Amino acid sequence: MKSKLLYIFLAALVVLFAGCKSEDKEAYFIPTPAPEIPDLTEENDVPNDITDDTDGQNEESEDAEKPVVIGQTTTKYVKLNTFGAILNVRSSPTTAEDNVVGFLVHTEPVEVISIEDGWASFMYKGQICYVSAEFLVDFVPPYISPPTPSQ
Repeated sequence: MKSKLLYIFLAALVVLFAGCKSEDKEAYFIPTPAPEIPDLTEENDVPNDITDDTDGQNEESEDAEKPVVIGQTTTKYVKLNTFGAILNVRSSPTTAEDNVVGFLVHTEPVEVISIEDGWASFMYKGQICYVSAEFLVDFVPPYISPPTPSQ
């Protein structure tokens, strides 16, 4: 009786350890910007940019910013050379450190408004921003494989 229990226990251990031996590879995560969530009013939970027009008039004040009208855009794709690299999105077409407003990752599509002096302009989170045009291509670039771990 003891030998049967011993064999069952050993068989269970073998099955348990065999199932745990799988070579799990680390999930490769490519960071992307978080989606923008509109601010909600506390009163009725509707976005702040939606307002009731009680006067029946839709007048804009002279101090309000005019919306940017964008014509035809061209879809380009971010092409980076290194796995996990990011492309800085800038508020002006310069490489100054204080104008980085976000980032893009490899193969991310961009709706380019224009390319001037090596800088591509596009809409990013509601404003016109810039990236270096040398990192944009017309077609989706191939996947970059992660580096193999050395042992």
